[in-house]
Amino acid sequence: MIETKDATLTKTQKNRILEFVVKYGPPPSDFQWTEKEQEESLSYSTSKRPYRVSILTHRPTNYYCIFGAHSIKISPGHSAKVESFSHEDRWEKKESTCGKWLIVVKKEVEAPDLWAAIAQERILPTAASAAVDNRHFTPEERSLIHAKLDGIKAYLLDGQDFTTEQAETVEREFAYLRESSKRLGRKDWLNNLLGGVVGLAIALALDPQKAKGLLGLAGSAFQSLWDVAQSLLQ
Repeated sequence: MIETKDATLTKTQKNRILEFVVKYGPPPSDFQWTEKEQEESLSYSTSKRPYRVSILTHRPTNYYCIFGAHSIKISPGHSAKVESFSHEDRWEKKESTCGKWLIVVKKEVEAPDLWAAIAQERILPTAASAAVDNRHFTPEERSLIHAKLDGIKAYLLDGQDFTTEQAETVEREFAYLRESSKRLGRKDWLNNLLGGVVGLAIALALDPQKAKGLLGLAGSAFQSLWDVAQSLLQ
C-alpha cells in the first residue's frame, strides 16, 4: 500500500494566502480551510500516488481553490467553471493562481443576480417578448419617451459614485435610446430598451437592489407609455 504523502500548506503559506484574501477577495471570515486526499502524478511519470492537500473554500458560494502537491484547481476559473493547472510545483505560481481566483470570486459575489431581478420585475421583459406592434412612434410618443428616459437616467445616477468612463457609458446608452426611438419601430425599440437596461446593470456592476429598481422603473415607464399609445388607437 502506498503511503499518503503530506502536501498540505504550512502555516506561513496559509498566512501568505490570507494576505491575498485581504487584498483581492471577499472578507476573510467567509473562507474556510479543509483538507482532503487526492491522487496526483509527477510531470515525468504516469503513475499516481496519494497526497493530503489543502483546500480553501468560500463558504457562502462553495467556490474553492485546491492546493495540490503538483497542481492547483480552482472554481470558478477565468474562462470555465472549473480549471485545473497540472504540474504546478512552484509556490509562486500557486500564489498567483490563487490571487487571480480571489478576484474572480469577489466579482461573482458582487455581481447582481439579474435573472432574479428580471423574474421579480416582469413588466419590461414580458412586454418586450409579447409586443407585436412595430409601428414607429409619433412625435408625441417620442417626447414622452425622452422624458421617461431622463427620469430613468436620473434614478440610475442618484447616489452612485461612477467613474468618468462609467458615466460616459450611461450618457452614451441613453443618447442611443433617445436617437433610436426616432427610427425604430416600437417592438424593436422596446427590445433595445431591455437590452440597454440589462447591459448597464452589468457594465456598472449595480448592486441587486439598484438593478431591480432600474428594471422596475423602466418597466413602469414603458407600461405608462404603452397605455397612452394604446388609448390613442381606441
